[in-house]
Amino acid sequence: MKTFTFDDLLQSYFSERWLTERSRISYSVPVKLFRRFVGQDKLPAEVSRDDVREWREFCFSEEGRNLAHSSWNNYCRHNRILFKHAIDHALIDISFNPFAKMEVSSPKKRKKTLSKRQVEMAREAISLYKKMELYRKKPSVLHPVWFWEIVFETFYHTGIRLTQLLLMKPEDINLKSRVLTATWQGAKNNREHFVPISNALYPHLENLMNSAKMVGIQRGEQLFNVNRFSVRHRMETMDSWQVESFYQKLSQICGYQMSPHRFRHTLGTELMKEPDRNLHIVKALLGHSNISTTLEYVEVDIGSLRSAIEGRV
Repeated sequence: MKTFTFDDLLQSYFSERWLTERSRISYSVPVKLFRRFVGQDKLPAEVSRDDVREWREFCFSEEGRNLAHSSWNNYCRHNRILFKHAIDHALIDISFNPFAKMEVSSPKKRKKTLSKRQVEMAREAISLYKKMELYRKKPSVLHPVWFWEIVFETFYHTGIRLTQLLLMKPEDINLKSRVLTATWQGAKNNREHFVPISNALYPHLENLMNSAKMVGIQRGEQLFNVNRFSVRHRMETMDSWQVESFYQKLSQICGYQMSPHRFRHTLGTELMKEPDRNLHIVKALLGHSNISTTLEYVEVDIGSLRSAIEGRV
């Protein structure tokens, strides 16, 4: 019992559950962070509730980088599930889960979105840098700009997740039917869903598909891969860091924060503001499994609130 390690615990849980690589990482990372705090030699059976409580205090301290409440709850939830597995299967000699009821209330903040003016300013910046690359004949800070413009417009018009874009293959884009497939591997709920290709997005994806064919990208290979189109990038496949690096540079140029997820929030929020909004359509477009998640995008206009208050007088 005493020799059962955290690595054994992870392997035991993974052998019981059919998990994607992404899901396995979501369990491995919280365990790694917890072990870093309590010590690599500590065994699961030796973990006390005080250990978890001290880790929580550390995470919310300046030394622990003032971890977000939602991040702590994520770490706590994954560790709790692993310990429950160990207790239920008698893998460790403890009767109480040290991570049980250790989550904290997470404040519900407004989803961070981008205004239409901010989106237009970003487009103007991209257009400017694209012209600079064209006339100067050398890479700009946003190189290759034409590729990142396609990434930008894809996130804006589809609201797909970053992982879904990274996992996209040529066969996931049907220009004839004007349908884009958002893969289940990149979704939180492991559900595949389809997104219509709008008239505004169509020429960008057509450009990408033609360019991919020219550089020899085959079926089954990563479609959104900056390394195949760039004279500067040298990795085999595009990862999240490269996408985030582009958005960091664009954010610095424009003077406000942008990210793929803000485009997702922006799309959902804007659609829910429409007079003829349809919850089920927005739910399907964003790939939500629960309509309560879609309802989080409903925001009451402050003008409507003011009218309601003034109407009481």
